Amino acid sequence: MEPTDRKTKTTLKNLMIIGAILIVVLIVVLVYFFVIKKDETETTQPITQMTCGCYIIDPAVVNDCGDPKRAFIFNLNTVSADQVCNAKCDINDIADNLLNSTTPKESLKTCPVRSISDTRCENLILRDQDGKIITGRVKPTDEINAEATFDKSTYVDYIFKVNSEDSTPDKVDGNKITKKITPPPAVTSIEIVATAKDSQGEQINSMICRRILDVETSGTTAVTGMTAITEQQSDGKTKISQISISVGQLNSENIKIRFSFEPEFTTLTAIDGIIVDSTKGTIEMSKLDLYDPNNFSNDSFNILNDHLGELKITAEVFVNESSIGSASTTVTFIDTSPEETPPEEPQPLPDSEKSNFSATKAVGQTCVQRTEGTNSATYTITVKNNRDAQDQIASVKDKLPLGFVYTINSSIVNGTAIVDTDMVKITTVGDTQEIVWEPSAPWSIPAGGTLTIVFQATAGAKSLTGQNLNEVIVNPVQIPLDPSTLRSQVYIVVAQDCANITDEEKEIPQTGIFDSFIGRVVVGIFIIIIGWIIYVRPEGTLLTEKIVTSKAYDDFEFRKSKITNPKKYFEEKVLRKNSKGNR
Repeated sequence: MEPTDRKTKTTLKNLMIIGAILIVVLIVVLVYFFVIKKDETETTQPITQMTCGCYIIDPAVVNDCGDPKRAFIFNLNTVSADQVCNAKCDINDIADNLLNSTTPKESLKTCPVRSISDTRCENLILRDQDGKIITGRVKPTDEINAEATFDKSTYVDYIFKVNSEDSTPDKVDGNKITKKITPPPAVTSIEIVATAKDSQGEQINSMICRRILDVETSGTTAVTGMTAITEQQSDGKTKISQISISVGQLNSENIKIRFSFEPEFTTLTAIDGIIVDSTKGTIEMSKLDLYDPNNFSNDSFNILNDHLGELKITAEVFVNESSIGSASTTVTFIDTSPEETPPEEPQPLPDSEKSNFSATKAVGQTCVQRTEGTNSATYTITVKNNRDAQDQIASVKDKLPLGFVYTINSSIVNGTAIVDTDMVKITTVGDTQEIVWEPSAPWSIPAGGTLTIVFQATAGAKSLTGQNLNEVIVNPVQIPLDPSTLRSQVYIVVAQDCANITDEEKEIPQTGIFDSFIGRVVVGIFIIIIGWIIYVRPEGTLLTEKIVTSKAYDDFEFRKSKITNPKKYFEEKVLRKNSKGNR
C-alpha cells in the first residue's frame, strides 16, 4: 500500500471518530435542555396570573383616559400569565336611568388598563341620594353613598379616606363597607379612597377603589364639559349630530361659541342656532344648526365633510362677549361607503361540470313524394346525457328542409303527446320552418338518460327534388363539453316516384370551395377576371359562344332545371333516355 493511501485512510478514520463524538455531545445537550431543564423549569416556576381592567368615564366630566380615578365603573379580568388579558366594558349594559348624568349613553367612553397589581379592593361605586351612579360631578348639597367591595372579609381597619381624612365606614358587612358622605364646604373636588390592612399590617392600595368627584360651585357660570354625538349618513360619511356643552348658571342669551379643531381647520364662530337649557345647565347645537352656514359668522361644520380619523373639537363659550371657559372632546370620523371593486372575471368551468349531451336524428321514411298521403315524414330526435350526473336541457331546435311544413300538434316528448301551445314555437323564414321545443322549466335528464322528441312534417310544393337535409341543434343549460355533439342531421329524398328513385335523386349534395371564405374570395376574383375578358376582349365573346354551345353547358342547364323547374327536368330526362335507347 502506498504511503499516500495509508495517510488518507488514517485521516478519514480520525474524522469519523471526531464526528461520532460530536453527535454524542449534541444528543446529551438536547436531552438536557429539552427534557431535564424543561422539567426543572416547570417544577420550580409557579404559574402566575395577571389582572387587567377597563373603566368608563363621562366625557362631560373628563375628556381623556389616563386617570382611573375619574372612572365611575370598573370591570376586571384575571387570566394566566401566558394568556392575553382583556376586560370587557360594554356601555350597552348600563341602563340610562342608572346614571345621574345627562350625557347620552352612546357618548360614554371606555378606557383600558393593561395591568393592575393590587386587586384586593375589587370595586367602589358612588351613588347619589336617588340611588343613581355618580359619573364624576356632584352638587354641594348632594349626598354621596360610597360602597366598596374587597376580595375577602379577613382584612382589618376598614376605612374610607375623604380628601386624605380618615372616615370610619357606617357599616361593615363581610367584605363590603358603606359610607354616607356629604361634600365638605368650599371645595371644588372630593377624593374618596376605600382601603384596609391585611394580616401582615400592609395597607391595601388599589387604583380600583379611588375616585375623584368635581363639586359644582353654586352661582357661578363656567364651562365644565362637552360631548359630541356622531352618526353615519346614507353615503357612508360621518357627521356630528349634536354638540352639548355643560355650563353653570346662565342669565344671558347673548352667547357665542368659538369652535377650534385638531388637526387644524378654520375656526368657526356660532352666533345662532344655539339652544340654552338653564335647568339642565347645557348649551346645545343640533346637526341642522351645525351644518347651516347662516348660524356662523364664517362657513359651517361642512368643512369637516371630507375628514377621516380622529378630530379634537374645542368649544369656547362667550357670554356678553366675555369668555366663561372652554371644553374639548374627541370624535372619530369614518367612511363606511362600500369600496368599488372591479367585477371578478368568471372562472372557467371545469370539464367535470360541463354538460355532455349527444344528439342523433332519424327519419322514418327514406323518401317522400309531394302527393298528399305520401308526403309525410316522421322524424325522431334523441338526446343522451353522457355525464355521470343529472343535467338539464333548455330547448331543442330543428331546421326543416326547404319547402317542408311542420304538422301541427304532432309532437311526442318522451312518449307523451303534447299541445304545441305548451312548448312548441314555429318560426317561418322564407320557404323554411324552424321548430323550437322549449318547456317552461328545463328538462332534467338523469345520468345516462335520454330525451326523445318525435314529430311529423310534410313535403310541400316548394320542396326540392332529391336529397333534403334536416338538422337539429340542442341547447343545454350548462356549458357543453363538446358543442359538435349537440348537432345532428339526416337526409330524406323528395322524388316524383319513391318506387323508382333516380340516381340524381339519391345523390347527396356535396360541399365545395364556397364553404370556405378564402375559396369564395378566389372564386370572386376569378369571376371578375372572366367578366372583364368577356365584355372587353374579343376573345371573351368567342369563348362565351363556345361555352354556351358546349355539351358541358347543356348538362349544366339540365341539372339546374332539377331545382328550378322539376317538371322540365323530368320531361328532359325521359327524352334523353329514349334517345339513348333509339341509338
